[in-house]
Amino acid sequence: MHSAFNESVFQKVVLAINRTTRGRATQVSLSTRLADDLALSRRGRLMLAIHLEDIFDIELPNDVSNGFVSIADIVAYSSSRYFQDAATCVAATSPASVGMPAAS
Repeated sequence: MHSAFNESVFQKVVLAINRTTRGRATQVSLSTRLADDLALSRRGRLMLAIHLEDIFDIELPNDVSNGFVSIADIVAYSSSRYFQDAATCVAATSPASVGMPAAS
């Protein structure tokens, strides 16, 4: 399940990169580096962060988005955020958290 989810996250990151580069990035992999391979300037990285926020419906702290070096960094962060949020959501809606007895 994790690999299928990571592939989904990767595809969304590629979409954000394509929006940022206007389709110039033809070969993108997990090892693709933002500055070296995609030649993203400071402005380009800001635009990528905006597209990622839009696609994932999240707000990226500046220190996080400035720390992204490769596509793998973005996928790892986005995946961990999703699983963290999903675990919080499940815990908040579990029977015990809403005052219901657990199923036996």
